[in-house]
Amino acid sequence: MAQGSEAKLVAETIGVSRSSLYYKPKPRASRADRRLDGEIVEACGAKPAYGYRRVAWWMHRKQGLTVNGKRVLRVMRERGLLVTPRRLRARRKKEWSQIVASRPNQLWQADMTKVWAGPNLGWAYLVDIIDCCTRDIVGWDLSLRCRTLEAIAAVERAVLEQMVDGSRNYGLVLNTDNGTQFTSSRFLEVLSRLGITHRRTAFNHPEGNGMIERFHRSLKEEEIWLNEYRSLEEARQSIGRWIEEYNHDRPHRALKNRTPHEARAGFVQPQPLTKTEALSV
Repeated sequence: MAQGSEAKLVAETIGVSRSSLYYKPKPRASRADRRLDGEIVEACGAKPAYGYRRVAWWMHRKQGLTVNGKRVLRVMRERGLLVTPRRLRARRKKEWSQIVASRPNQLWQADMTKVWAGPNLGWAYLVDIIDCCTRDIVGWDLSLRCRTLEAIAAVERAVLEQMVDGSRNYGLVLNTDNGTQFTSSRFLEVLSRLGITHRRTAFNHPEGNGMIERFHRSLKEEEIWLNEYRSLEEARQSIGRWIEEYNHDRPHRALKNRTPHEARAGFVQPQPLTKTEALSV
């Protein structure tokens, strides 16, 4: 056509309609709403380990901004803020070690992990106990030793805070791994005195204690690895604040996007079992 050929002949030759010869593409303008991009980026900076769903939830709860999850996902993808998922090897599952908790204070899981407390002190040891029904941390202890005494302190603190009238008649089960702190005779004596049944996971099977293991991953990604503690007291205060936020301000998909505190409040306060029910457990 630029050389003077007839438009009809050119269209028939290349097999298109004549209107196609006159089409001029126009740059498509984005219709996306960009008013909240800055707030989304700030929320990602405040919570770098959060995915787009938790970022949207956080903005709605803390800032009162109702943001569609797809918009948050688009902004995080454009700015390179998406959290890279971990690809884990498939392993054989041992379903017999899994227990489903239907009420609070029915099944707890306990575990120990290390925390760097500064060059002057070195490693500190954190013992945590999680309720498998409400996902809240019911007891924890941070100290420079990893003895049985520290594990017992975490258990006793959890019992005092959650079961003021005693734990003997609740049918509580405590699940731990095979660490020496949790298999010592002194630890087992304390559990027996408190009326708590002790269960151990299979050897080389962390999935049997999966909830507390997953909690420790979140704790390290969102708190420990982002801070450099200079003393044991500073580590206690910072970790304590994060655990308080975890219990009251962090949603869980397994809890239908409720916080552990809201999940526990949704249950009627459990009553001690009768003597017959306790013996059957």
